[in-house]
Amino acid sequence: MEADDAVFDGILEKVGNDGRFQRRFNLIFNMGAIIFASMSYMSIILALNKPPHNCHVPGMERFNISDAEMWKNLTLPREEDNKGVLSYSKCQMYNVTEAHLQMHYSEWRFQESDIINCAYGYDYDRTYYDRTPITEHDWICDKGFRETNIFVYNRFGELVGTFIFGQLGDTLGRRPVFYFSVLIITAGRLISMFTASIYVVFCMAAVLGSLTSNSIFQAPLIIAMEVSKSERRGYISMMQCIGWTTGLCILPMVFWATRDWFWALMFTIIPIFLFIFIPQYLIESPRWLATRGHYKRSMAELRKIANVNGIRQLPFDERSLEKLLSHRKVETVYGMASLFTGWRMARNTIFCVVCWMVVSLTYFTVMLLSSRMDGNPFLNFLWQSAIELPAYKIGQHLSDSLGRRLSNAMAFLVSTIICIPIYMIARYSEYETLTIALTVAIKFCISINFFAVNLQSIEIYPTCLRNTGLAFAAIMSNLIGILGPYVVYLGTEYDVRYPFVVIGALSAVAAVCALLLPETLHQALPETIEQAQQFGKNHRFWSLPKKPKIRPTDNAECEMAERKRLNGVH
Repeated sequence: MEADDAVFDGILEKVGNDGRFQRRFNLIFNMGAIIFASMSYMSIILALNKPPHNCHVPGMERFNISDAEMWKNLTLPREEDNKGVLSYSKCQMYNVTEAHLQMHYSEWRFQESDIINCAYGYDYDRTYYDRTPITEHDWICDKGFRETNIFVYNRFGELVGTFIFGQLGDTLGRRPVFYFSVLIITAGRLISMFTASIYVVFCMAAVLGSLTSNSIFQAPLIIAMEVSKSERRGYISMMQCIGWTTGLCILPMVFWATRDWFWALMFTIIPIFLFIFIPQYLIESPRWLATRGHYKRSMAELRKIANVNGIRQLPFDERSLEKLLSHRKVETVYGMASLFTGWRMARNTIFCVVCWMVVSLTYFTVMLLSSRMDGNPFLNFLWQSAIELPAYKIGQHLSDSLGRRLSNAMAFLVSTIICIPIYMIARYSEYETLTIALTVAIKFCISINFFAVNLQSIEIYPTCLRNTGLAFAAIMSNLIGILGPYVVYLGTEYDVRYPFVVIGALSAVAAVCALLLPETLHQALPETIEQAQQFGKNHRFWSLPKKPKIRPTDNAECEMAERKRLNGVH
C-alpha cells in the first residue's frame, strides 16, 4: 500500500504538494466557500424560529387595559409547559363572547367547558423577529407540525442528494459536483423565499435546497486532500471547520440585523453563488483522474499546480505519467455496494456510519434546541457555533497526537456523562444558565467528534471510493437525522429532558464503535479496494499511533530511487 501511495505522492512532490497553489485553494474553497455554504445550509433553522405566542383575544381596548399580562390572566387558561411549570396556554383561550364584553371583566367566571381553540389569530413575541414564515402564516398549534416536517423533509433531501451526488463525485468528478451543488442550493433557497404562502411548494424548495448540502462541502475537501501531502490532512480539515464555524457565527448576526427571514436568506445565498464565476481557481483532482485512467487530463491539472507553485519544468510528461501509473488497473466500482466487499471494509464502514449517525443527530438536535431555548435565540445560536472553533483546534491536536480513534471515543464518552446532570436540572428555571452551558459543552464534544470522524472517514476508504464512502455515511446519518426534529419536538412540547436522554444513550453506543475502528494517523491512504480490505488488519487495539521512523540514509535512498524512476521513463 505504501509503495503504491508513494508513486503518486512522489509525483505530487515534483509539482509541489504544500505550496502556493494548496494555500490559495484552501483559502478560497475550504474556507471562503465554506463560510457562505454553511450560512446557506443552516439559514433554514433560524428562518423557521418559532417565537413565543398566545391566542389573540379581542376586547382589551374596551376596558382600557394596558397591561398585557393582566389581559392574559383574564382570557387564557393555564397548562403545564415542557418544564412542568404552569403557564399560559399557547393554543387555547376562554370563550370571551359579546355578552362578556358587555359586563365588567371583574364579573367574568370561566369554567373548563369555556376553553376553546384560538379563534381570532395569535399574538407573537416580536422582540427578536419582525417576520418569519411561522408568524406570517401561523404555522403553530394545529399547524405546529409544519415546522418540524420541513426540517424532516430537509434531511430527506440531504439523504437523496447525498446518494446521487456522492456517487457522482467518484464517477463524474469532484469539480462538476461542486458547481452543481452551488447552483442547486442557491435555487432551493431562492424558491423558498417566494413560496412560503404555498406550503407544498415551500417544502419542495426546502428539499431542493438540501440536495447538495453534503457534496458542497465534500468536493473541495477531497480535492485538497488528494493534492497535498499526508501531514497536511488534519490542517486542511481544520481550515474547512474554521470556515464552517465562521459562517455559523455570522449567520445569527445577519438575522439579528435584518429581523426578517426573507432578507436574511437573500444576504446569505448571494455570496455562495458568486463562486460560480471563478472556475479558473478550481481544478479536478489529478489523483482521481489518474485512477480513472485519464492521464492527459491528470497531467494538465498537475501542470496547473506546478505553475502556481513556481515550478516551470517537470521531470515527466503525459507519456511518462502513464508509464508510472500503468501498473494500476482501473478498478470496477459498484457504487455503495463496493463498501461492503470484504469483511474488514464492511466492518469499518458499519462502525464509521454509526459514529456519523450519532454525530449528525446530536449536532442537528443541539442546533435546533439552541434557537428554541429561553433568551436571545441569536446569541444562543452564536454561543453554540462559536464553541466549535476551540473544539476543532483541540480536536486537531488530539487527532494528531492521540489519534483519530481515541479522540473520537473520548469525546462521545464525555457527551454521555454531561447528559446526566442536564437530565437532573433541565426542568428547573433557576438552573437555566447552567443547562445552556452544559448544552454548549455537548456541542463542544460533538464538534471534536465531527472533526475526528470526518478525517477518519476520508482516510479509511480508497481513492476510487472515497467520495462514495463519505456519501454513504452521510446518507445513513441523514436517515437517522430525520428523527432529530421529532426529538426536538418532544423536548419543546412534552418534556425538555427527552432530547438529552436520546443524546446520552446514542453517544455511549458511538463511543464503543469509535474504539473498534482502525487508527488512520500516520497511515498511508489506501489506493485500491484490495488495500482498503486489509486496512487495520495488523493494528493493535491497546496502542497509540506512532510516527514511522525513517533513517536519513533510507530517506536519501528512497529519494534517489524515486528520482531515477521519474527520469528513467523518458
